[in-house]
Amino acid sequence: MSSLQLLTLVLLVSTVAIPVVTCRQWCMAMPGTSDEQLQANIDFGCSNGVDCTPIQPGGTCYDPNTLFDHASYVMNAYYQSHGRIEDACSRQWCMAMPTATNEQLQANIDFACSQNVDCTPIKPGGTCYEPNTLFDHASFVMNAYYQGHGRTEDACRFNRTGCFVFIDPSNGSCVYYT
Repeated sequence: MSSLQLLTLVLLVSTVAIPVVTCRQWCMAMPGTSDEQLQANIDFGCSNGVDCTPIQPGGTCYDPNTLFDHASYVMNAYYQSHGRIEDACSRQWCMAMPTATNEQLQANIDFACSQNVDCTPIKPGGTCYEPNTLFDHASFVMNAYYQGHGRTEDACRFNRTGCFVFIDPSNGSCVYYT
């Protein structure tokens, strides 16, 4: 499935994380989430203030030893430490609009790469080089810019050629930042 087809599908579906609400609130991984995304969520949480020692061997939350359970622990710890606001549990990505022209897409790539975004993944041999389209390359770097610049609406504007998606656009070895 191409990124353009995925974007169309994404606009109809929901998010990667499910806020669970009872008397208390938790955030957990959504069943069916790919191992790559689960690992990306663990990496994100552990590098952004979550104490991940409980999911290490011998830790209090090591068992069950599955990516799903470890990701759920980290996602919930992150959610709880950020005031249980929905944004701390939801995942959102910035992608190029399907209507963007090749010139606009290239301008977005040039801009993002000039703003300290790591653009090596979209270069030949990089993890996000394939599919080798301006749309896919622009979407990857636009999202990297958005994630690295506060995840604000303005950080995904790109002269009205960026849009938000709520289904992970990662594909194979190309993992979009969250």
